[in-house]
Amino acid sequence: MNTKVESLKKIYLFQKLNQDELLHIAEKIREVHLPPRNVLYDIGEDAESMYIVKYGTLQISTSTSHGDDVNLITLGEGDHFGELPFFDDEKRSAKVEAKENSELYELRYADLHDMFSKNKEMELKFYKEVTHYYIRRLRKLTHDLAYARELRKRFA
Repeated sequence: MNTKVESLKKIYLFQKLNQDELLHIAEKIREVHLPPRNVLYDIGEDAESMYIVKYGTLQISTSTSHGDDVNLITLGEGDHFGELPFFDDEKRSAKVEAKENSELYELRYADLHDMFSKNKEMELKFYKEVTHYYIRRLRKLTHDLAYARELRKRFA
């Protein structure tokens, strides 16, 4: 069993890809070791890769306009992060720091772009799954917003 392929299968971005396509992506993945308290990247840095947590614990945080740290989420085995700049070419919007010894799978955006330029069917499946994922999130957000507005009216 290829652990990189198994990790990819669990991520919404790659769920519709076939075994050969997953193997092709897995060949491009490299392993990164991150000791405790080491920062993988910080707010405002250029983004070149996305990551999957092979093992360990990472904290994702951001800063307020007053410079206060705000912890957003703690990630563990099987979680992924850092994919958004692949879509919008923006800089990093959060800081990622290891809370313990962590091993990550790194997938460079350039490798994904290269694979997609050579395999349009693979690219189509990838972007179709991304679209479905974000539509589901948008529908949930719309529902939650409507519910919050209704509560506000009731208790205002």
